[in-house]
Amino acid sequence: MLDAYLKNGELFLKEIGVTEITPEAISGAYLKPINEMTNGYVYVESDTEAIAILRRFGFELSGKTKDILSGLTKGKKGTCSICGKKTEVVPNRAFIFPFERKIDSIVDESNRLSLCSEHAFKLYSAMAYLYTVPTGAGMLKFFFDAPERDLKAFKRTFKDDFWRRKFKVEKHEKNGKQQYSIKLSLALSRYHPNEAFFAVLHEFVKFLKDVDELEETIEAGRTVRTYLIYGSGQFYREHVIEGTTLEKLIGFLDKIQEAGKEMSWGTRHLDIWDSAVVTFYESLEIPRGKDRSKNYLEREEFVRKLLEGRFDFVLLNTIFMERLKRKLALPPYYYTWAHSYLEVFGGGVVDVKTFEQVNGLGYSLGMKMRGTNLERYQWELFRARGFEEFLNKLVELQAKLEESLDLRPVYENQGEWKVVKAVLLNGMLNALHGQGKKDNSDRNNPKEGSE
Repeated sequence: MLDAYLKNGELFLKEIGVTEITPEAISGAYLKPINEMTNGYVYVESDTEAIAILRRFGFELSGKTKDILSGLTKGKKGTCSICGKKTEVVPNRAFIFPFERKIDSIVDESNRLSLCSEHAFKLYSAMAYLYTVPTGAGMLKFFFDAPERDLKAFKRTFKDDFWRRKFKVEKHEKNGKQQYSIKLSLALSRYHPNEAFFAVLHEFVKFLKDVDELEETIEAGRTVRTYLIYGSGQFYREHVIEGTTLEKLIGFLDKIQEAGKEMSWGTRHLDIWDSAVVTFYESLEIPRGKDRSKNYLEREEFVRKLLEGRFDFVLLNTIFMERLKRKLALPPYYYTWAHSYLEVFGGGVVDVKTFEQVNGLGYSLGMKMRGTNLERYQWELFRARGFEEFLNKLVELQAKLEESLDLRPVYENQGEWKVVKAVLLNGMLNALHGQGKKDNSDRNNPKEGSE
């Protein structure tokens, strides 16, 4: 991650014309990366303003930090952790490389990063292309890495065109002090970091289609790696999305967006590209109490796996059952999400054909169960703790319905029976409690229906 972050700093310095890093160059340009990070909405003129902005962006600066320039220039003899030169070095600060893992009681101070002025300033300058998204209780930060030509092209589209429209920093005064607020317009809520990136990606795909640059950006972005960094205090977690996965995620979101219809959903008006994404995503809540962030722990985990290239049917089935227990509607557009994901990413545990067969089996059973006293089997199947128990309940249900259905997809995937059970149950639940994957006439009512 250190090298990838450094590359962003090098690109920014090239673009502002800094070809040689000298004390004079640092002194003249050290506020420019902060200005760029704010998208130019705030003109930073002093260290006091710069430090306040960095803290607002979630940089964990010490309370003793009074200026930035000295932290980049005033050092002592040592060895640079990047280039290995024995020269004058500065210790790493949160505003130089903000993602160093530092645990005071374990890591000796001498083992921390120390940097020559050139590499310190290059790392510091990388914040210009660091993106920040406020979440429920913290911040997600992310940046991109690619060969320089591709990185420059992707940066031009993402930051210069898209991010400048979406991200804004506002300056205001309170009790005689300057304060800063971050404004980011997103259609999806985000209480956790992976949700935050998914929300940004949804907006980015809409933007690319709006300006007719989707295919061009996918082509340029295949080599682009995304680094998501989140956490606080002494710890940071890192999640890397490879370019090929990013390409598929864009294709997946494009498919879902195109499946939507303009509609009213509760008090919200949703346009075509928002409806299928928003209504499913926002319905993954399991209400727990006053702290709403806890309602979305399962959604955060589900989205984290999506970003890794996995569609977790088992987790989704748990969410469905918990919502059913609370008498809440099933998420609309389930079939669209699942089928689109498998189409784009290919089969893992379940491929498109197996999904269609098992989902269809569950849906057929559910339709035949409607209006009978056999709906309890949805819970008995859910609680089955082994393949034999699951199969016995399934056969028992068939017998009570006096139906003979093809169970070969279940037998053929015995080794992944938990996933098969989840897919079957999700199809069954849609038949029992939703509108079905073909009948979406009541999508305008968020309390009913599931695709």
